[in-house]
Amino acid sequence: MLIKYKLLLCFLIIIGITVPNGIIGYTKVDQSLAKIEAELVTSLQEMKKASHLDNLTIHIKYYDEVLTQSARNYAFTADEKWLDTYYASEPGLNALILEAITLGGKDDKVFFQSLSDANTRLTQLEHESIRLVMDGRQSDAIAVLESPEYWKHKQVYRNALENYAKNKGLEYDQVFDVSTIHLEASVQSIKEVLVEAETLLYVGIPIVLSMALVLAYYFFRSVVSPISRLNNVVEKISQGKYDVPFPKQGHDEIGDLGRRMQSMVHSFKAALETERQLAVAQEKLKSEKLTVIGELAARIAHDLRNPLSVLKNICQILKIQYGQKDPKMHDHLTRMENSIQRMSHQIDDVLTFVRTVPIDKQIISLRDLVAKVVSDSDIPSDVIVTMPSNDEKINCDEQKMRTVLSNVILNAVQAMDGRGLLTIKIVGYTKFVNIEISDSGPGIPEKTLPSVFEPLFTTKQTGTGLGLSSCKNIVEQHGGTINVTNNPTTFTITLPRL
Repeated sequence: MLIKYKLLLCFLIIIGITVPNGIIGYTKVDQSLAKIEAELVTSLQEMKKASHLDNLTIHIKYYDEVLTQSARNYAFTADEKWLDTYYASEPGLNALILEAITLGGKDDKVFFQSLSDANTRLTQLEHESIRLVMDGRQSDAIAVLESPEYWKHKQVYRNALENYAKNKGLEYDQVFDVSTIHLEASVQSIKEVLVEAETLLYVGIPIVLSMALVLAYYFFRSVVSPISRLNNVVEKISQGKYDVPFPKQGHDEIGDLGRRMQSMVHSFKAALETERQLAVAQEKLKSEKLTVIGELAARIAHDLRNPLSVLKNICQILKIQYGQKDPKMHDHLTRMENSIQRMSHQIDDVLTFVRTVPIDKQIISLRDLVAKVVSDSDIPSDVIVTMPSNDEKINCDEQKMRTVLSNVILNAVQAMDGRGLLTIKIVGYTKFVNIEISDSGPGIPEKTLPSVFEPLFTTKQTGTGLGLSSCKNIVEQHGGTINVTNNPTTFTITLPRL
């Protein structure tokens, strides 16, 4: 069975178990919640309305006291602040009475309308008192506020408010009791729903868990386990074990993947073997060519070395006899000696490259070796050499390693055209030590940088193209590496550390 069908089957089984329980539970909870919500909304609205009317009555009583005291204080003192307080509070009282008439029921509307009529008459009397004060008739204003008519309406006003507040307090208590009964009934309904939901959970959860375990075991055997076995095979292949047997494959996507991977490994193994045979053949051909070239080059170098030695000796004799007397002759003989030296160096490069001489290792000081090479090298006075301050011990063939360092240092001096900064560093690591030789020259072109260690590759007109290649061979004989980077041009020789 394909994996997608396995997953679909598992999904359908889980849906078939959970959906009915979910629908039943949801239906019961929804019905109960709808009933509870309706009862709660009704109870809360009744409580909110009764509470709001009760608060309006309290505020009406408060504003009435404020108006009465402000009118009386103004009548007795004629202080304008009490007049401001009166006119600021009067609209608030009217608005409260109007809101109570609008919000209340039928009986409430009748009561608050009568209250509004009484308040209108009281307000008229208070306004009359205020006008008398403004006219300077303060005693008449006080008489209006102390009149029997005024106190009659005031007493009716206050008794009505007290009786209403008392009656509404009882009504509010009744509403609260009824609402509490509704809430208790709602809580009981919630408990019943929770008991039913708990029963569904006690039955549904074990069933779902059991099915989940069965499906997990099935999924593990058919998906996870094959992937794990295939992963183990891939890990062994990544380690180069191409003959590892593939596990038995099923008839799903994992099986198809395993069979295709097995075919790919066989094809890769065959291609790798073909490439190896081709590399061996190319290396053999290259070795044969280099052997022939080496033998020829060795014979030619041997035939040239003796005449060059004779020429070098003759130049030295002529310089002794005639060089001091004739400056021009001295210069000609010096140039001839330099040319002979370059030819001898190129012959040494060829012989070093074509001859494979066993290395004779010994423990030496790397700093002393660098100092000897620098001392023996022909370095112009305009080249500043920075020597390493630290030291490391290595096990190497001193003569061959001197050849490597001398070649690299000579190339650096030539790259700087006889003027610049030559820096030599020794950097020790846990298992290796680096010799870093940097120069302040223009650098090596990026396109030729990967080819500098190839045989016969050179960018100099007088070079053989074998110097750096010979250096690479010598370093690799010592179990090390050599590489070069730009900015600044730095040759890094890495050798095993003691």
